[in-house]
Amino acid sequence: MVIVNLCVIALILGQTTESGMSLTAGGVIVMTASIAFVLGLVTFCVWRILREEHPEQHHHAPLDIDTNDVNP
Repeated sequence: MVIVNLCVIALILGQTTESGMSLTAGGVIVMTASIAFVLGLVTFCVWRILREEHPEQHHHAPLDIDTNDVNP
């Protein structure tokens, strides 16, 4: 959210970078949407993992996997 606020402030004030280019309104919209999507996805995934009551019932690997790392 801080990054989005800084970009909006930079757009409003018309500050330019060293190359003389400034962030357009379309750039702010795309960047805001991208950051919001990523943060929303991370929040959803963490929330979904942490709210499970008994993860040990279905978050496990089968015991009969043969990895062939014991045999020389």
